[in-house]
Amino acid sequence: MNQQARPVVRRATHRDADDIVRVIAQAFETDDPIEEYVFPSLAERRKRTPAMLRVMLRHRFLPIGGASVALLDDRVVGAALYYPPRHRTPLWHQAVAGPQLMRAMGAAGTRRGMAVDAAMARVAPTRPHTFLVYLGCAPGLQRRGVGKALWGALAEASDAAEASLGGICKDDNVAYYRALGCDVVERVRVGRDGPEMNMVLRPPARPAPR
Repeated sequence: MNQQARPVVRRATHRDADDIVRVIAQAFETDDPIEEYVFPSLAERRKRTPAMLRVMLRHRFLPIGGASVALLDDRVVGAALYYPPRHRTPLWHQAVAGPQLMRAMGAAGTRRGMAVDAAMARVAPTRPHTFLVYLGCAPGLQRRGVGKALWGALAEASDAAEASLGGICKDDNVAYYRALGCDVVERVRVGRDGPEMNMVLRPPARPAPR
């Protein structure tokens, strides 16, 4: 792989599903409070996370244009999954996704996943925004600019829509998001006994005066 190449970001398609699942599952397998809360054991995480991601991709993110990939040498090395501004998930996708997610996640995982969704809903801005759910790159490619390239593409699209951009993150990642222009606007606990997370938010850039 060319060590000097810069990541190229594009909108994801259904053909990217396998690569997105691989990258995100590996990136969040360990040291992530949310994934460890939803699937406490590593064995369960490795078994259930890929199936969960496939359902979420098929019925939550891809139908609303909420998935992007980063490529190096035409290989998917990073991915972002998010809810774009003013998105609306088709009702039939919502109806189909529920039973499929329960099968993929199991009863306990589904309950904890619902607590994660509820926590995100509590801190989501009322004004137009892009809510980032997953941002990850392939292991061994940290510090290659993959995450920043994905974030930069989201920031550009959010600015064009006059929308803020953010999501929830653990304490260790606050400095990373501050460097990308975010502020911590709120803290939220997931469920009754889950992790406490930070809601970070980047306001839309003001348009240049004409």
